[in-house]
Amino acid sequence: MGVSVGEAASVELTDREILDVRSGKWQLFRLTRVALIVLVVMLAVSVALSLLVRSLVNRQERRILHERSGELVLLLQQSVRNATLLFPIAAASVAEHGASSTSFVHITSSLVQNGTTSVYVAAPPKTGQSDFTVIATAGKPKVAAQIPDDEAALLRQATTSDGPVAGLTTADAGRQLVIAMHSSGLVVAERSPLAAAKPTTPPPGTPFSDVNVALYASPTADPATLLLIYGKTPTGTLDRQFLAVGSNRWLVVTSAKESLSGSVGTWAPWITLIVGIAMAALLTLLVEGLARRRRYALALVEQRTASLQRALTDGQRLQRAEEQARREAETANQSKSAFISRMSHELRTPLNAVIGFGQLLERDNLTDDQKDSVSHIIKGGYHLLQLINEVLDIARIETGDLAFSPESVQVSELVAETLGLIRPLATDRSIHITGSLEASDDYVFADRQRLQQIMLNLLSNGIKYNRLGGSVAVSCERSSPTQLRINVTDTGPGIPQEQLGRLFTPFERLGAERSAIEGTGIGLALSRQLAEAMGGTLGVETVVGQGSTFWVALPLVEGPVERYDRLTGTTTVRSDSTTSAEDKQRVVLYIEDNLANLTLVQRIMAERNGIQLVPAMQGRLGLELAKEHRPFLVMLDLHLPDIGGDEVLQRLRDDPATATIPVVIVSADATPGMVQRLLNAGALAYLTKPINVEELLRIVDEQAARAGS
Repeated sequence: MGVSVGEAASVELTDREILDVRSGKWQLFRLTRVALIVLVVMLAVSVALSLLVRSLVNRQERRILHERSGELVLLLQQSVRNATLLFPIAAASVAEHGASSTSFVHITSSLVQNGTTSVYVAAPPKTGQSDFTVIATAGKPKVAAQIPDDEAALLRQATTSDGPVAGLTTADAGRQLVIAMHSSGLVVAERSPLAAAKPTTPPPGTPFSDVNVALYASPTADPATLLLIYGKTPTGTLDRQFLAVGSNRWLVVTSAKESLSGSVGTWAPWITLIVGIAMAALLTLLVEGLARRRRYALALVEQRTASLQRALTDGQRLQRAEEQARREAETANQSKSAFISRMSHELRTPLNAVIGFGQLLERDNLTDDQKDSVSHIIKGGYHLLQLINEVLDIARIETGDLAFSPESVQVSELVAETLGLIRPLATDRSIHITGSLEASDDYVFADRQRLQQIMLNLLSNGIKYNRLGGSVAVSCERSSPTQLRINVTDTGPGIPQEQLGRLFTPFERLGAERSAIEGTGIGLALSRQLAEAMGGTLGVETVVGQGSTFWVALPLVEGPVERYDRLTGTTTVRSDSTTSAEDKQRVVLYIEDNLANLTLVQRIMAERNGIQLVPAMQGRLGLELAKEHRPFLVMLDLHLPDIGGDEVLQRLRDDPATATIPVVIVSADATPGMVQRLLNAGALAYLTKPINVEELLRIVDEQAARAGS
């Protein structure tokens, strides 16, 4: 049988396909090698990222430990000052009334009340003498007339020192801690016996129960000078700071009992490593899947090639075989595309987890290569970052570590601001928003930013889970004489009664996870816990087919302006009269986002003629106004809507144009550590809310006088 021209062309095509098969096998080998390379590289990147995260966590641990140790040193410093407050009084009493003075016994009674401490007053040696003379003594046991040599040396040191001196001495009864101070020409000394230093277990919840502490009566960790061990002997990562006792320096050594940055910091390196390994495995599976699809396609080509070779003598069997091979090749290609699409979707979750940790890496000083890697990690991570933040907020609320700044918040102002933020989302979804705020001129006691977070969550849920063209209504009512209730009512489908028990469970979306509506299922659970942490409640009333009303109830309080008027008995308002050119230079800048607090300070400033109060309700605007007006005083709130008050303070200090302007912090957040940290950062003073009017006016008068001099 002869072969036609068309059949000859088919033979040539088949030979080309055979070459493609051989080339494809080589490509298959290359794909497999690429999969191995991807696996090795991803594992190496995962290990490097986990080590970098561990380094950042360790650095954070050391910083927190140093802060805790500093707070402890401040507390010990105050204790030493308190212990020696009565020394000068006792010396003056003996110098004036003699050794038989009853006032000396009365003064020292609080110092010797434990029954083992002795207090005595000694006269320094006169000319030609070498021994101190004990004039008066109190406590048990009584101090002998002859003072041991090592104790006498400490008394001589006290006569030449400013303030108290302290040290360890050895007596017949064992070690003793002696604190001595020179006053009124005499030396007052307190002698306390010391037992061997042993670890003591503090009760749960006591201050500094999260750290181990060792205190040495010397600037070095000399076991002979060890005074006490609080908790266990410090081991591992240690922080060393010095306690000044007059001219002496004592060493304070601390270590953490457990992780100070929380469980998330402890597990962050392992989570990074595990997620990186999972992503490496999935990428390897993707490459291997592509190789298997190619192997399947190659097998089809080989099968069709064999069929074509057998069908050379029959052109019409040949045409059908080509059509069948084309259809099967298209099916194989569609299957491969679907596989790639599905694998890409499955990779988003672990990839986003790695991106989330990239936010931590971005804040550190990295090399150029590390910065390049982190920039790739961060690109798609904002959704996961929000989820992590909400989970961390819930964890902090449950452990009591979430910081709040409660103050008087005017509901009408906050609701109006929140509605302005949420309207673009409502417009995009054709949802009409209405507000009925008859009772909203009242004030509630809450953290302003956290309350706005709750309202944004309730409003966004009312918009997202609504019907097309529906509405969301905000209203206020007094649920009791002491509580105000804010209602958010939507026209959505409502919630069945059998699902209400799971409504406030974290990550529970009641089936909405199968819809196109975005969400994490954490918002409502977090909002309820935030409301309860502020002394309020959050609940829901719902009717299937009609809609739902989510409400938050918070304690009613007196507004700051009303409180000021009640305490002062005045209703002074600021004059609108113009000021002279000289007066316009006397500017006070107040950076505060609470309108009620701004009104209060405006009323207070009205008592001082010639002072102009310039308000700024955002941190960045405040920075611009500070450079423009050059005020003689800046009043600064810490919780602002755009940037934190501590960052505003730092920028004011760093800018040469504003570095010398005095800054007074005005905030309801007044923990000792926060106050000291901001004073150290350059703040002139720290005023707590509600504002002490006399103290504020005193500071304003002082700074105005200094600016005018």
